[in-house]
Amino acid sequence: MPIVILFFFIFSCSEPLSENRYLPESLPSEESIKETLSSEIHMNQLNEKAKTLGITLQEWKETEKKLVSELDINHYWSSEKHQLRSSMQDTDAIDRLREMIRIRIVWSRIFQKANISIKQKPFDQSRATILSKINSKFTPQLGQPKAKWAIIEWSDYLCGFCKETFPHTKIILTKYKNQIFYIHKDFPLDGESNQSLAPLVVSRCLWDRDPNHFTDHMQNLYSHARTMIKSEDPIPNQSSVWSECDSQRETKKYLDLVKKDWEEAKKLGVTAIPTFWVNGRWIVGSLNTESWERVLKDTKGP
Repeated sequence: MPIVILFFFIFSCSEPLSENRYLPESLPSEESIKETLSSEIHMNQLNEKAKTLGITLQEWKETEKKLVSELDINHYWSSEKHQLRSSMQDTDAIDRLREMIRIRIVWSRIFQKANISIKQKPFDQSRATILSKINSKFTPQLGQPKAKWAIIEWSDYLCGFCKETFPHTKIILTKYKNQIFYIHKDFPLDGESNQSLAPLVVSRCLWDRDPNHFTDHMQNLYSHARTMIKSEDPIPNQSSVWSECDSQRETKKYLDLVKKDWEEAKKLGVTAIPTFWVNGRWIVGSLNTESWERVLKDTKGP
């Protein structure tokens, strides 16, 4: 009798397995999770669901994180550990990968409970395919098309994550200068207002007039973008080419190029920035130098 009572007590006090132990057939990628979280509609859904649980979304995430067991992580370990480029003796690398798996399980469970479908991008687009789908005739680009890596970036100078990522992208473009073919495509946060397009329009002009210093101009645009859309006055203490292009904010030719990039990106399925395409792989969200190096290692091909 005591054994029966003990069994009943343990069973009745345990967490429901279906509630806490949902495991998708395959884990969503980090990029697809970021892509899903970039949607304002999805964020509203998640926050509303968290509210019904009486907690914030961050608290919900931390709660789910505690419920992910080592057994759950091991469920995906054999298929995920190939990402480890260093020796299996590197315990820090192993810990980072296992934590990454944990977070992806967490978001899978949260999305499942909120009835949100994870956005996935096609990962099988070859270089020839993606380049055939974009117009690069008047687009800022660095390097040679046959370089080891092809990188396409969609961004806006008003985007905080883009601004955070660009210094690291610039380091990579300098370090691997002769091995990267880089294309910059415009994706305005607000494509309806010409005033909000000013930094991108000026960027087009700077590429047109001074392509050899384009990455320096990009850095400058990130620094002054918000001031540019708040005022029609030129940014002081700039080079002559910058001042010349700053006066071209309403030039139809450049405005049209920016808007065509925006329409083109939407047809490709780009919905958030920064978005990168690197040798067939889509990356959504900010990157630092370390993560850029990891992306290049993973996409260097045979």
